[in-house]
Amino acid sequence: MKYILKHLFLAAFFASSVYAENIHKHAIISGPKGGKVLNSEPWRAEFFVQRDRKVSVTFYDAAMKTVRPTTQEVKMIAEVKTGKVTLGFDKSDDFLISKTALPEGDGYRIVIQIKNDPTAKPQNFRVDFHTEICNECRRAEYACSCRHDGAEGHAH
Repeated sequence: MKYILKHLFLAAFFASSVYAENIHKHAIISGPKGGKVLNSEPWRAEFFVQRDRKVSVTFYDAAMKTVRPTTQEVKMIAEVKTGKVTLGFDKSDDFLISKTALPEGDGYRIVIQIKNDPTAKPQNFRVDFHTEICNECRRAEYACSCRHDGAEGHAH
């Protein structure tokens, strides 16, 4: 009996360790500007909607130090109820900025495509765009850094 209990305890301990390690690897990282961090490779990219509803994308290295955009390309599609709206980007000092603002309202999906250089394979990300403020992390819901019900962000 002690043999079985010992092995059950070890199995439970191992399973919880693997679960904790997996949670840590997939932790929600908060962006310095208050945006959503997308784990693109080799850099992280922060998706941030400014007050004028233009979108900035800032790249960071592993230490979250800003990486000046050089060859990176970003395309974005807002999937609103009236159809798809494509946003192009221009380079600014330390980030890329959308040429136009996001469509009015919220509650729609945004598809972000990042290429680290013109010949690279694109990396695609999806963000459910909600502007209401999370009561816990005080960020807009699209960039919420909390874990709710074991998932990233709030369920909508």
